[in-house]
Amino acid sequence: MKSSLSLEGKMNTEKVISREYKIMLKAEKFQGETAIFLAASALFWQNFKTNISEIVPEIKGNLDRIEKNRLIKFYDTKEKLLRTNNYVFRERIDIDENSQEVTLKFRHPDRYISQDRNMDARKKNKGTTKFEEDIKPDFLKLYSFSTKQKVSETKTLQTLNDISNLYPDIENKIPEFKKDREIVLVGDFVARETVITNAQFTIRKSPLVKADCALVVWRDREINPHIPLLVEFSFKYEDEKEEYTYKMAQRAYDVFQALQKMEDWIDPNSMTKTAYVYHLDS
Repeated sequence: MKSSLSLEGKMNTEKVISREYKIMLKAEKFQGETAIFLAASALFWQNFKTNISEIVPEIKGNLDRIEKNRLIKFYDTKEKLLRTNNYVFRERIDIDENSQEVTLKFRHPDRYISQDRNMDARKKNKGTTKFEEDIKPDFLKLYSFSTKQKVSETKTLQTLNDISNLYPDIENKIPEFKKDREIVLVGDFVARETVITNAQFTIRKSPLVKADCALVVWRDREINPHIPLLVEFSFKYEDEKEEYTYKMAQRAYDVFQALQKMEDWIDPNSMTKTAYVYHLDS
C-alpha cells in the first residue's frame, strides 16, 4: 500500500481492504485449562451458527484451533502522547515461533483524517500496511491505518526516537513529538494472548467471499494462566479493490445485529483490549 499523500500534496483515497466486526464476550465463560476454554469456544460457535443460519448461505468449521500464542505489549510516553493523538504502538512476541513484530496504528472515526498520513515503515520492503474499518457495537465505526513489521529481539524500545526510526512520518504528525522522550510499557502489563480460529461463513456467493472468524483470549502473563481477563470475538472479510456490494454489507450487518442479541455470551460492559491496557494506568 502506498502513502496516502501524492507528490503534489493531494490526498489519495485509501481503499478499505478489510472490514472487521468486533465484540467482547463474557470472560468467565472461558475460564479453565486449554481443553476447557476450547470447549467453551466450540459451544459459543454452535450458538452463533444457530443465530445466523438464516442470514448467510454457508457456515464452515469450528472455533477449535489455536492459531497463535503470543505476548502483547503497548508502549507510550508517561503522558500518553501517542494515545492522545490517536496512535497506538504495539509489540507482539510469538511464543511458538520465537519471533516478534511491532505495529503502529492510527485510528479515527473520520475516514479522511485517518488516511491523511504516511504510515510507511522506514524500510518500505519490511512493512505491511493496511487501511481497514473496525466496527464495534452498536455499529460504531473506526478507520484504522496501520503498518506492522518484523523486528529483532534485540531491538531497543526506550524513546520516541526508537518509534520514529521505524515509522519516520509520525514525528511530523504529533506537534509535541520529541525524540528523546521516554516510552514505557503501558500499565506495566504484558498480555498472554491466545488466538482461536478455523471457522468462517460465506458473505457472498459469486464471486465467493468468506468472513473469517476468530476468538481472542487475553490472560495476565504473571497471574493464573487459567483466568481470562478479556475475550473478543471478531469476523472480517476483505477485498483489496474495496468492491463491497449491498448484499455483502447487509449480510454482515444482519450477522452483527444477531450476534449482539446473544445475551448469554455478550459482555456489554467489557472494555476493548486497548482500552483495558490504558485503563491500568488511569
